[in-house]
Amino acid sequence: MIEKRHYQSKVRGDAARRTRELIRDAGAALFVDKGYVSATAKDIADAAGVAPRTVFTAFPGGKLEIFEAAFSHALEAESGDDSAPVRRDHSDPDDVRRLVAQIVEQSVGLLERAGPLMMTAVQSSGADADMRRLAAESSEQSFANATSIAEGLSEHGLLRNDISVDKASGVLAALVSPHVHQQLRSIGGWNVNDYREWLEFAIRTNLMY
Repeated sequence: MIEKRHYQSKVRGDAARRTRELIRDAGAALFVDKGYVSATAKDIADAAGVAPRTVFTAFPGGKLEIFEAAFSHALEAESGDDSAPVRRDHSDPDDVRRLVAQIVEQSVGLLERAGPLMMTAVQSSGADADMRRLAAESSEQSFANATSIAEGLSEHGLLRNDISVDKASGVLAALVSPHVHQQLRSIGGWNVNDYREWLEFAIRTNLMY
């Protein structure tokens, strides 16, 4: 009997997890399509194929909790082997190319997964305090990431002599911003390979030898 109850509990737990994922993914798509303010809990329930009360059972915090869950999932999702090591002999042009390609791949992967939700927060920030907070936090984290990359390039002697780490951080933050990503990918109609090639070219020509 104990084993049967354990099995039933696991089945219920798996079903609840799948329901949360359905609601999370439906919410993410609607937030990007309609905007955070315009998307309602009923819209999310309809898109997920569940009753409205199920949305609040799965996410008692409502839309904000759904958005945060979707954003966290986008940030954490796997995008290939981002952790692959790069050799440290930066006098080798092939090694430099691999390093830049790794930076670009990590940036593109993040923007493809989370960029649309980042822009949703930005575009909704004027009408919603929570979105304003999340947009500011996302911007600060993006700049911190850009600074870390710039410091790494400087440490290995790959920054041009006329560019400081501070300036390189600003350039990188602009190049890998969700605003530019949206402009080129969604509005400009670039495919992901076009964007990836442009970003690699822009980093090398603006910051490196």
